[in-house]
This record gives sequence, structure tokens and C-alpha cells, in this order.
Amino acid sequence: MNFIDKLVGYLDPMAGVKREAARRALEMARAYDAAKLGRRTADWVAGGGSANAEIGPALSRVRNRCRDMVRNNEYAAKALNTLVVNTVGEGIVAKMQDQALWDDWCEYCDADGQLDFNGLIELAHRTRRESGEAIIRFRSRLPEDGMAVPLQIQVLEPDHLDSSRNGPLGNGNYVITGVEFNAIGQRVAYWLFPIHPGEVATYRLNSLESKRVPASEVLHYYRKMRPSQVRGMPELGVSLLRLRDLADYEQAELVRKKIEACFVAFVRTDDTAMRIGNEAKSANGGRSVNEKVAPGMIKYISGAEDVQFGSPAASGGYGEYTGTQLHAIAAGAGVMYSQMTGDLSSVNYSSYRAGLLDFRQLIKAEQWLALKPMVLAPIGRRFQEVARLASATKKPVKRAVWTMPRLPWVDPLKDVMAAKEEHRGTTKSISETIRERGDDPDTVFAEIQSERKKLADMGILTDSDAAVSERLIDPATAADIVNQ
Repeated sequence: MNFIDKLVGYLDPMAGVKREAARRALEMARAYDAAKLGRRTADWVAGGGSANAEIGPALSRVRNRCRDMVRNNEYAAKALNTLVVNTVGEGIVAKMQDQALWDDWCEYCDADGQLDFNGLIELAHRTRRESGEAIIRFRSRLPEDGMAVPLQIQVLEPDHLDSSRNGPLGNGNYVITGVEFNAIGQRVAYWLFPIHPGEVATYRLNSLESKRVPASEVLHYYRKMRPSQVRGMPELGVSLLRLRDLADYEQAELVRKKIEACFVAFVRTDDTAMRIGNEAKSANGGRSVNEKVAPGMIKYISGAEDVQFGSPAASGGYGEYTGTQLHAIAAGAGVMYSQMTGDLSSVNYSSYRAGLLDFRQLIKAEQWLALKPMVLAPIGRRFQEVARLASATKKPVKRAVWTMPRLPWVDPLKDVMAAKEEHRGTTKSISETIRERGDDPDTVFAEIQSERKKLADMGILTDSDAAVSERLIDPATAADIVNQ
């Protein structure tokens, strides 16, 4: 405690206590190396804004750059495809109250009339990964449209959401980057452009005006990483600079190699008229206007008689640098290095499987913590509600059971044997194993029952008929058991 602290404490004890408490708090904060001030952290500026304050100004630019990178960079495109294929796969299976009605609706649920339900989910997830978020609209249909369940869905890019709308409204609500909230923080509406802003040149000018759409008609699919986050950002954004720098580095290396390849040998001669490059004639056939070099050329230059052959310099550190950058890019994108590059030269079965386990945990987190609550569950609930209102079914609305796509392993035999041991030890149900493979247990059991009955009627035995194969019972008795 210095003289000033003692003086303040003497004149105003309460103020002295506050000064001492503040001093101790400052010392505790600086106990963290990352909080210290000094030469190492002098240029480290970290903002303290909310998620929306940081995402809002950067959203459009990062989103557009991610799209550009996916269009023009092989690694970005491969990373995106890997994430989409592993998350959605061949499709997600739903177990509904009225399964036949749901299966029929999945065929005509696309408002654009091109995809089925699984195709729409794949499109929505691809949009989410590439652009950070996706908008899905419910489209109600009229009875004369001839649909058993008069409902369709439409996938839109997040550009339709008017990010410029911010601030309070006259009705007491407030808007954050196009999303309207009521006084208690509930989403009540979205401000959407009727068409994609990038296509306004061919439409009416009033299409630039966003319209208020109730939140009950819109699904906003994104990965929420902070409690107050309203909009989504693509994960690939963290690797954009590395991707661009790597592309520039490879281009520079390619140009250097091309330049080196232009000179095979230099022949020194006393003829001073010789030039370093080949002469190029002007358009009228006159004297040369510039000089050019070509791959593999041998050029005579002035000087003593001598021949020197070109010796291109080795690309020092090219492989190490690109490998390091690609590992970092893969980590930022959320995929394995081998998945993004196809390079399996440095992996074995154990290391690849270990990496695959971690990758699949990330995929499951996306499926169950974002895709299911934000997209699948609301669609399943809305389908059942509309079906009841349209008298297509009388069954009550019930939570659907969703089965995610099967993720194949490197060695299926080992996984099957492990599952069998779990079943024998009663630590895992057969139904759970079937769901992990992307199938519906009831459908599989019914198919097995039908198949075994048919085989028994035909007198055909299989290895799965253990009692018969071990001659514990005769085939006729086995057929009777199956038929019962």
C-alpha cells in the first residue's frame, strides 16, 4: 500500500477498501499470461463485442468468400462434400405415426418440384456448411392442388434474410440482422427478400424490399456457438486466409518453375547482336518490338565462347509447408487431413480409425444438436399437424423417431463382432445397433421374419438357424416354429 492509498484510507475508509479491492482484482487478472500487458501482447487487440456485433458486419463478406473458395479451390470443395456426405449420407429415416402417409409426402414435399425429402435435407445442410446458415420455409397449399397433406417446404440461401434490418420497431419488438424478437426475447418473425438479392437485376425494384414472415413459417438452421448468437457463420471461414495463401504460394511456385524451364543452356559468343530472348516481329513485319523466352530454348549471348546449362533450384520446404498448411485447414474445416486430401501415405488402420472416431463425434453433434432440433423435429411436427387438419389421418401428433445414416467403418467384420459381444453381454440392444446402421428396427425385424418364414417353407437352412444347423431340432419342427 502506497502513500496515496494510506491517505485515501484515512480520509475515506470505504473508498480505501474499494481501491484495495480493485488493486487485488487487477493483480489476479494479470496472473493469466494472456491478460498481461507487455511487448509480446502489445499488438494483440481482442474485441469484447457480443456474437451479433462481431458477426453482423462480417457475415456477408465471409459467406461470399467461402462460396468463392468452394467454387475454385479443390480442398475446400472436398472438405464441404465430406461433411455433407457424412452428415446426411443417403438420407435420414423417420418413424412416424402414419408411416405410409409420411413416405408418400416425402416424394412431393419439395416446393420447387425437383427433390424428395432427403434431397432437400442434403441441400439445406450443404447450404448451412457453405454459407453458415440456411432458411427453410413452409409453403401451405390449397385443397385443389391435390395433395393428401397440403404442405411443402422450400430451402433458401441466407441471402434472403435482410441483414440490414436492425433496431427497435413500433410494436415494441426489436430486430437483429433481420430476425425479429418480442420483449421477452422470443423469435416472432423473419424479414425476408421475396427473391435472392443477387438476382434483382431481372426483377421488379420492389423485390429489394424485405417482407415480414411469421417465425412459425420459417426454420432457421445454423450452428449456435455463443448464447446470444442470432446468425450463423461457416466453419470454413477460419481457414479462408490459409486457403488463399496456399493457393498463392502454389501459383508462385508454378511461375518460378516455368521461368526456370525457359532456359536450358546459355551459349556465350562474341556476336553482340544476340539478345537474351527470341525476337518477336511486329505486326507489319518490321523490327522486333519485344523479346520472348520459351521452354527448353538454347540461347546465344555475347561473351567468351562457353556453354552453361541451366540448373533449376530445388523447391526448398515446399512439401513441408503445404502439408502443414493443409493440416491446419483440415482442422479448421472439421475434417481429417486424409479425407480432404486423399493422402493416406502416413496413416495405418489404428491411426485412421482413431481419427475417424473423433470426426464422427463431430458429425453426430451436428446431427443431434443442430439438424434434428432445428430442422427435422419441426418438419415432422408440422407435417403431422397439417395432416390432421386436412383429415388425412386421425392419429395424434407424436414425436417422430429419427434414424441417422449409417457410417461405414474401415473393417466392418470387427465392428460386427464387437456388436455381437455387446448383444450377448446385454449392454446394447439389437435395435440400437440397427439404428446406428441407418435402418429402422421394426422394418428390419419384419423383413427378417418374412424371409425366414419363406426359407423355412422352402426347406432352406442358413447359418443363422443355429438350432437346426447343430441338429438340435429337425427342419420340419423349425418350419413349424417359424410359421407360428
